Amino acid sequence: MDRLLALLIKLFIFLSGFAKPLSRIGIGTYEEWAPGKKLKLLMVGYNGARNTGADARVVAAVRQIKELFGAENVHISVLTLSVESLNGYFDEDVELLDLNSIFLKDLYRVCSSHHAAVICEGSTLKSTFANALSLFFCEASGIMAKQGKPCIAFGSEVGYMEESLRRFAAKACKGTYFITRTQESQKVLTELGLEGHKGTDTAWLYEGAAEHETTCELLREHGWDGSTPLLGIAVINPFLWPVRASLGKWIKGGITGTQESQYDKWYYYSDSPQRRSDYERYIDEIAKAANSLCERGEFFPVLLGMERMDIEACKSLMQKLEMPAAIFPSGDYTADIMTGILRELSSLITSRYHAAVLSMQKGCPIVAVSMDERLDSLMKEVELEDTYLFHVRDEDLGTELMNAVQKGCNRSQQLREHLEHEVCAYREEQKRMGAFLKRYITDRLTNTLEGTKH
Repeated sequence: MDRLLALLIKLFIFLSGFAKPLSRIGIGTYEEWAPGKKLKLLMVGYNGARNTGADARVVAAVRQIKELFGAENVHISVLTLSVESLNGYFDEDVELLDLNSIFLKDLYRVCSSHHAAVICEGSTLKSTFANALSLFFCEASGIMAKQGKPCIAFGSEVGYMEESLRRFAAKACKGTYFITRTQESQKVLTELGLEGHKGTDTAWLYEGAAEHETTCELLREHGWDGSTPLLGIAVINPFLWPVRASLGKWIKGGITGTQESQYDKWYYYSDSPQRRSDYERYIDEIAKAANSLCERGEFFPVLLGMERMDIEACKSLMQKLEMPAAIFPSGDYTADIMTGILRELSSLITSRYHAAVLSMQKGCPIVAVSMDERLDSLMKEVELEDTYLFHVRDEDLGTELMNAVQKGCNRSQQLREHLEHEVCAYREEQKRMGAFLKRYITDRLTNTLEGTKH
């Protein structure tokens, strides 16, 4: 199915080369930049699923781009799976565009009607979650290249890919410039023969946290006494991935009336007895650490569902806890509120990359439980991997987490100062990325215009 999708994407990329002449006879819309025109910029990402990190990334990027170009000079459109989920995140001059999960035609249409594109998702090219997600970005890249329009990936992860996806991405993304967020990503990018340089994640400039008093009041409403240190726990189900397409399962589900492990339409989570067992052990070990840390009233546990689907993991963990806890699912709370809570924590155990990023900006000590290279890379960059980085299948994970949190508490001031220094460096890097983005898009548009004249 992934290979079939890739073939269809090739077809749409090919057809996009005819969008301009077709628009002249009233078939479709095609936009081409010219001096004096407001730049129509398309933000291509994974938005609308109430993923706190993905939403924080694009909000920060849009604000930075508007400042760089001037709000009066740019019209920004953001692709989203749900307009309602992003309401209130942007100024009224930012257009939200509905995207169907069967994205082929929608992406062709919106790319053709914009002058430039910014790929604003972190996990851009990798097989960890779904090949279809990476193919989505490949289509956007390929169409923009075919139409001679600038496309830049802004703070992107380029990781392990299955061989068929790897070959496809190397061709489809040839015209896109990548600013990767880690050195490991840059290495893979170079191996693919694609152009780019190392930057960082765009969420480091996210400033949308809810106010301190508002956040504290919300926490008190959920059982906090107002003084006990807060232990944040951002859990996931790391064993659901990758999502894969299966027409067989989809047809069978239609016949039986039950769709087990369905993500959306004919896409299904990975599932097996071993994966379910690994998940139960992961939750048990985190619960073991939380119960040990909170049993004497040293912490109040706050469970954070950073994406809508994480609520099930939070509920599973809640059932294992021996004390009251608060749950904050992103399906119910905006990125501003979730970030406000993250920045009130005294310590954080996280399997979510952006829970770490957004809490580090207030110097919160982090203990990471990683499922892939994202948290690995981050913890190595801030030089905390030896003591505070663990993995979802580690032996005796609960004891290791408990010890790491206690170590972090014992040197919390030192850690806060260290993290504040690192965050400053990340923010300066993000500002340089923004300046490069403006130069790149401006130069590409100008060069294309001059080439057309000649």
